[in-house]
Amino acid sequence: MSALIRALERQEFSLAYQPQTNSNGSSVAGVEALVRWTDPERGAVAPADFVQAAEKSGDIDQLGEWALRRACRDATRWPDLFVAVNVSPRQFRGPDFVDLVRDAASSAGLPLERLELEITEGAYFDEPDRAEAELQALRAIGVSIALDDFGTGYSSLSYLRRLPLNKIKIDKSFVSDIHVPHSASIVTAVISLAHALDLKVTAEGVETQAQLEFLRAAKCDYIQGFLFSGPVEPQQISRLLAGDARPIGSQDCRRTD
Repeated sequence: MSALIRALERQEFSLAYQPQTNSNGSSVAGVEALVRWTDPERGAVAPADFVQAAEKSGDIDQLGEWALRRACRDATRWPDLFVAVNVSPRQFRGPDFVDLVRDAASSAGLPLERLELEITEGAYFDEPDRAEAELQALRAIGVSIALDDFGTGYSSLSYLRRLPLNKIKIDKSFVSDIHVPHSASIVTAVISLAHALDLKVTAEGVETQAQLEFLRAAKCDYIQGFLFSGPVEPQQISRLLAGDARPIGSQDCRRTD
């Protein structure tokens, strides 16, 4: 048995949630679920140190299912929000994935319309025809699909036309360089293109007021980043929505996503 599977059995994993707000930063629209591992001996293990290894070993199937089911259960606390869950390429290509998604939401009592799955470009390019059919099936049951880390891979316009997407997430590397003319032009162009295709846009990694003002002027739909809040425990999302907690800015959070 692998160390990751043992950690799952020992309940060493948890989920943190990072809010996605409207472009004004005034209201939370949804949250992204982020997996955290606290090892009894090593302490907090960085996702970069275990996600890629889990993908290669196949353990990502069990970890991904656990995260999906837990996120669906947690999201029932926040009836006005969508919950976004990352799906690895291997998990996405697994057998009966649509049935797993349907069962996870149904078992938790979460309407499928409030579930958003974040996929990367790699999930599409290995088997494009199968991926397109799988995404169509997910959309048919009401699940939203977001293309994560847009701009870091192939970013082909042809699959934007083919795939049944709801949202594009602009990678934080473009947002952090938004003061550079070429990056700013790319961000503006991506937002305009997405809107022309009737897609929403989330900008990741928003950390400064200047970045927020630029994205607001460009009519970006949602923002996500330490300017508003880092990843927090589920209880803190509930308090934030109830008005009992202030947003957690970059000065208060250590980056662990």
